[in-house]
Amino acid sequence: MGKRLEKKGKILEAKALYEANISEGFEGSFPYRRLAVIYRKEKSKADEIRVLNKALVVFDSLITSARRDVEPKLKEFREALRKAESKM
Repeated sequence: MGKRLEKKGKILEAKALYEANISEGFEGSFPYRRLAVIYRKEKSKADEIRVLNKALVVFDSLITSARRDVEPKLKEFREALRKAESKM
């Protein structure tokens, strides 16, 4: 749904939906990625960093699960966080 809202130019609505996803600790990477990108484009570094930190908490809690995608996602979010923090 968020993706469709973005395509329609309804960024505020998409952000609200993604924020709701991450506040619930959603275990998929899409809302974290999209919010980080949106906040980066808006030059809102604090929000970008907040979202990436939340992604790390969520995916770190999944490290012992059977999911095979956890380590690559943790690596991705760590790298994105490192880049965001280096630009502050």
